[in-house]
Amino acid sequence: MKREMLSILVLEPNALQCDLIKLALIRNRMNPIICTQPSDLRQLLVQHLPDVLLIDTYLPGQNGLDLIGQLNSEILLQRTKVIFISSMGFPEIVQKAAQMGASGFLVKPLNPDLLVNRIQGCFNRSAELSM
Repeated sequence: MKREMLSILVLEPNALQCDLIKLALIRNRMNPIICTQPSDLRQLLVQHLPDVLLIDTYLPGQNGLDLIGQLNSEILLQRTKVIFISSMGFPEIVQKAAQMGASGFLVKPLNPDLLVNRIQGCFNRSAELSM
């Protein structure tokens, strides 16, 4: 049985990072939905029901971890895997993301192949173990 194209909602305020992520996802037959403003996230989650939310921990005027905490309490991420990206991979931040149920955490600069593998690993246990 062939899997449908994965939809990936990307919340990243940096335009260059968005372009790099978008290219990597398209190249790997995934459907990127780009969001640069945290204020637009709720609407896009409801509208698109993405398979994965790729979210930066540091957003303009808001902490990505806190935003995910709010969305979890609103049950908006019930069917969506969350992968955090950050320029700072401090153990405390990674641990907090894991406690929030994150499916992954990647440190910038992002390696496109690792990004794709991590996303696929959310749905394929053997791919996750090979990372």
